[in-house]
Amino acid sequence: ENAVRMMVSLLSYNINNFMRTLAFPEKAKGLQIQSIRLRFFKIAGKLIHSGRRMMLKLSTHHVYQNEFFHILRQIQSLSW
Repeated sequence: ENAVRMMVSLLSYNINNFMRTLAFPEKAKGLQIQSIRLRFFKIAGKLIHSGRRMMLKLSTHHVYQNEFFHILRQIQSLSW
């Protein structure tokens, strides 16, 4: 159990650093992990499935929504 928890923590830390270096704007690269989680991952939303399409509807009152969508566009623009 402890080994699995450690592996999940390590994976989440690496994903966070990966996103920070490739997608975050310069002013957000210095944020701590707790701040990143609060600003960009703890967002009220609803997943809606209609037909063949899935949509994620986010709260319109989210304070950091401009930064969120900037990071999302950066991630989408990465070519593998």
